[in-house]
Amino acid sequence: MPFALPPCEPGGTDPADVAASIHDWATSPAMRGLVAHFAGEVAGGPTGEVLDRLAAFSAVWDFRAGTKERFDTARVGYGPLDDELRALIHELGLGGTAPRHRRYDHVVILGGGIRVTLGRVDYTARLLRRGVEAGTVAGLGSLRHRDDREHREGIRLGLGELETEADMMTAALRRFLGLPEPAKTHGGDGWWHRQWPEGDVHVLAAASTRPPLRASTACTLLGWAEHIHTPTGTDRVLLVTNDPYVRHQHCDAVRLLGRPYRCGIETVGMDELATAEWGRPLATTELLQEVRSSILATRNLHTATQK
Repeated sequence: MPFALPPCEPGGTDPADVAASIHDWATSPAMRGLVAHFAGEVAGGPTGEVLDRLAAFSAVWDFRAGTKERFDTARVGYGPLDDELRALIHELGLGGTAPRHRRYDHVVILGGGIRVTLGRVDYTARLLRRGVEAGTVAGLGSLRHRDDREHREGIRLGLGELETEADMMTAALRRFLGLPEPAKTHGGDGWWHRQWPEGDVHVLAAASTRPPLRASTACTLLGWAEHIHTPTGTDRVLLVTNDPYVRHQHCDAVRLLGRPYRCGIETVGMDELATAEWGRPLATTELLQEVRSSILATRNLHTATQK
């Protein structure tokens, strides 16, 4: 079975439990096997040192040249090794399971490209219809300008002219939750927040904390806590994303929200129905890229929890 994500229950993270989960993942047979296929080795030692070495080694899986969008990840063929590589990646648990609880204080949908956004909101809407209760629902995004491919897809799907990533999230929330135009809009320098009073639904175009680069997932999580809801130690927060981004986005959320606010963090990926409708087959290089992202996010979480 794929590895469970680092735990983060309401009341605050337990550093020992988080460290144990991270150590088991970083030194697992799956990680050792994957690294060995690329002429590397997962040596023993303290968890922090293991993660530092893994982070340095994972540069071999940087197929985005550091700055490219995920859709632009380079493709490399691995021939007969491809199936084995993909099996090892699956064992590392980059995806997520269905929600474990019936009620969450906050459901937060992470943004991205147009089809990813539609899939995540589609899945969230079905969770709510099936009985998952949410105090608030928030869709997060950035002011990244949509590209031509996303523009054509928005027109084809009847969503109209969508200018930014956050506009895509707004359109998805309206489509799958049956919402009218947002009732309230306010914002500031480089960000805006729209709100529907019915059901306490929100969409945020978060400001970037690293200009001139666009807002990252981490920026949107911080923006949510600042502009929409500041979580408390009794809150349970459900993040909705999709495979293979669950692990690294979960680690970021635990580090940025779970630790400082002591809220519970649970992260899930889209189900098979949403994936079949809105997903696309990912190349092995794309999966390896997300192993690298997971290693970097896991190292950041370990460093934060061990202070």
